[in-house]
Amino acid sequence: MKSVFTLSLVLIMFSCDSTKSTNDKKSSEANSLNEKEEMSRNISSVTLESGCLPAGECAFEVIPNTKMDFKIDTAEMLYPEFVDDVQTNTIKFSYNEDTDKELMDGHYREEIYFEVKNGTKEMDLQDMELKDVNFLYGRFCYCKGSAGYFKVDKGNLTMKNGKLSIEFANGQVPQKLEKITASYK
Repeated sequence: MKSVFTLSLVLIMFSCDSTKSTNDKKSSEANSLNEKEEMSRNISSVTLESGCLPAGECAFEVIPNTKMDFKIDTAEMLYPEFVDDVQTNTIKFSYNEDTDKELMDGHYREEIYFEVKNGTKEMDLQDMELKDVNFLYGRFCYCKGSAGYFKVDKGNLTMKNGKLSIEFANGQVPQKLEKITASYK
């Protein structure tokens, strides 16, 4: 009987402690989430104005509280890994070309990524300064040797008064996108 009482007492003590730490963890997660939501309010949307080619569809996406960490895969190709960063938003632009659905390898897509630090109101970057925002171009198709992600250091990126202008040349592989204009909030 004494051992049953002791075992019950031990179980009650552990279950009470477990509840407390779970509540503390939930409170900490809620505070972290609120902080991330507040920080991501700097740029919440980007709307394309011009630059999409008529043969496809284009879209902007704001990836809040994220920055890019560049990695190299086993084929020695560059790719971005997205990591949490409450001080940065990553902007993604994608162009998906309409292709014949009957063709297995008929897809064609181009992507542009760059980072914007929270609180940034204006930006005017040229050429090598594009590295400051990790400007990245991606080309994906059945085009051997000329697909993948590439860092860009030739072009202009301007953000001012709610207007975004991108003009670039990757200099490594053929590209269809060259100039894009958009508005942002």
